[in-house]
Amino acid sequence: MTHKIKICLVAHLFPSHEQDHKGIFVRDLALELFRRGYEVHVVTPMRPSAVKEESFDGVYVHRFPFLGWHKGIQLGELKGTPILLLGSLIISGIIKCIQSVLKYRIDLIHAYWVVPGGFIGMVAGKLTGLPVVVTAAGSDLNLASGRSFVRQLIRLTLKSLDRLVAVSTPLSRIALNLGLSRDKCVIIPGPVGIDILESTPGKVKLATKKKYPQCLLYVGNLTPPRRIDTVIRAMLRVRETSPDCHLVIVGDGILRQPSELLAEELDIRPNIHFLGARAHDQVLELLRSADVFIHCSNQEGLPVAIMEAMGASLPVVAGRVGGVPELVREGETGFMVSPDDVEGYAKKTLRLLNDDQLRKTLGVNGRRYAERHLNKTAIFSQLEIVYKEELTSRQSKGFH
Repeated sequence: MTHKIKICLVAHLFPSHEQDHKGIFVRDLALELFRRGYEVHVVTPMRPSAVKEESFDGVYVHRFPFLGWHKGIQLGELKGTPILLLGSLIISGIIKCIQSVLKYRIDLIHAYWVVPGGFIGMVAGKLTGLPVVVTAAGSDLNLASGRSFVRQLIRLTLKSLDRLVAVSTPLSRIALNLGLSRDKCVIIPGPVGIDILESTPGKVKLATKKKYPQCLLYVGNLTPPRRIDTVIRAMLRVRETSPDCHLVIVGDGILRQPSELLAEELDIRPNIHFLGARAHDQVLELLRSADVFIHCSNQEGLPVAIMEAMGASLPVVAGRVGGVPELVREGETGFMVSPDDVEGYAKKTLRLLNDDQLRKTLGVNGRRYAERHLNKTAIFSQLEIVYKEELTSRQSKGFH
């Protein structure tokens, strides 16, 4: 009988219920690994609406408490570096991770985000002799590396892990500059790729197209470093030329209220629709009914929202940051603009709205790129190679 490989995923964000979208990509990673025959255990912080131990769809979830968890505190929503909170989360996470590794006889630890998950996984791996793979998704290296305390944790993690999976070339460069050995880094577009079949453009509901003759779509968390303000200000200029154009915003977060107020101040609220967080199948339906996909942020890894937009044959207008240039090829799959360039966003968007052939051509090009490079099967095949290499390496060194 073949031994079922047991993976422990460590992440500080993970959904606590069906409507929770925090860390949804880690959940998708866990589910896909289970479907591929792995036994999957997730170690993640406690949330007010969650239980300590549970299993769903074959995935086991083990949650640990930390300072302030009962208030629903999320690291990504806090300003600065909350040392006490971060410290309690890391210590409690290491303990829980080691307990899970020993109890369930885990074979490999895969942490998501270099800090805090990667540091937790790295320490647990050192103490239990397990190989540790860490995914750098963007916010960890782009933002946290600028803070001295967290920067030291990142350096220590990068020095001690077995393999880093960077979702884009710019992230790999940051990791190398912070001390990662070149032979430990692999670039895999991520985090889990997209299901091309699900993203295939389908029939558009007539009611939707009638309501929004021209539709711009933004999908993503309304939290820093997103620049939804640039998108809204650009919409003011777009409406001057295309009064029937509407902007649909999918997502939630601390920037939602100020964004709604900005839309009201600019007197364009009737043309902007805040839908809040939506289920994935609803997002795909919205992608199919849109004309142009808009994305704007000060920092990025490799935005999954852009990947899915390309999979749905949508041309993209996005900020020239992080790994975005690896997806949005200027004039081929979309256009890139500075995150502060309101006028640039408006001009590029109007160019697509006013040229049906250009819009279609860029959408088709994006779709072809997604089929070749961003599909889930290709990405997981690369990830499984990393797992097998690390497990084989550990065995050859006498670890069992």
